[in-house]
Amino acid sequence: MGTPPRPAQPSPDDCLFCGGAGKPALRATDRNRAVSGQRFAYDRCERCGSLFCRRRPDDLASYYEGDYFRFDADGEAAWRQAPEWQEFEHYRLDALLRHVAPGRLIEIGAGAGAFSWFASQRGFDVTAIEMDPQCCEYLSSRLGVAAINSNDAAADLPSLQSARVIALWHVLEHLPNPAEVLDAALDRLEPDGVLALGVPNLDSLQFRLLRARWAHLDAPRHVVIPPVSALLGYASEHGLECVELTTDDPFGRHCNLFGWQQALARRPARGLPRSSEYAAAAIRRLAKPVERRALNGSAVLMMFQRAGAR
Repeated sequence: MGTPPRPAQPSPDDCLFCGGAGKPALRATDRNRAVSGQRFAYDRCERCGSLFCRRRPDDLASYYEGDYFRFDADGEAAWRQAPEWQEFEHYRLDALLRHVAPGRLIEIGAGAGAFSWFASQRGFDVTAIEMDPQCCEYLSSRLGVAAINSNDAAADLPSLQSARVIALWHVLEHLPNPAEVLDAALDRLEPDGVLALGVPNLDSLQFRLLRARWAHLDAPRHVVIPPVSALLGYASEHGLECVELTTDDPFGRHCNLFGWQQALARRPARGLPRSSEYAAAAIRRLAKPVERRALNGSAVLMMFQRAGAR
């Protein structure tokens, strides 16, 4: 399915990905962090199928404050003490290296720097764009990664050198201008380069069952979630070939468990009762044959390379 052309001046209530009109889909609260008790309306785009938050809060930055980016008392990122992150990032890098050799890599929305760090250790020359100043300081001073503190990647990308890889790992859904950022990224992508994306999966078993209780909706921080079909359509129209597509990577399987845990907790922002953890583990075992089949998992990993590059 192709992505329709975006209008020059879309309405504030139209789809953030393609500019199409939406129909009411669901209303959700901030279950994950409980920053406020407000209910947020999400529409489903009638043109590209994206789910998007209509009339997003003016103070959206406040929904990231506190421990959204996790550091310990010594200023060390939480992922450094979490062995599973090595598995997550090395899977992504192994997939990348099947298609490109190490070179310049731009990560948009690098957070506390796990992927940027492991990419630099695998031979990539990394530049990170990140909105959080503490994360940028950590990236530059502790990880030795060049970091640009910005929340406007579309404006910053034109000033950077072209890159062999541009990665947005679970960032696109946070952007009010996702297609604009993708357009700017493609302008900086080398002829044989790879655009790497991770997004929540609207075709997942969990979203079909849980709807507003789905953890990866993450209202209101996730302002738009394009479906796989819309991203494939965008890539095709821009001369990109999909070379990796899965929901069964290590991070995707982690997202499956997290989704069940959050759904079963009455107030997940206050922590998960042990009973919820046990029940979620049991449900994951039952759902595993479905979630690991086709594209039923909660998070999708996609990599696109310019057609004919290989």
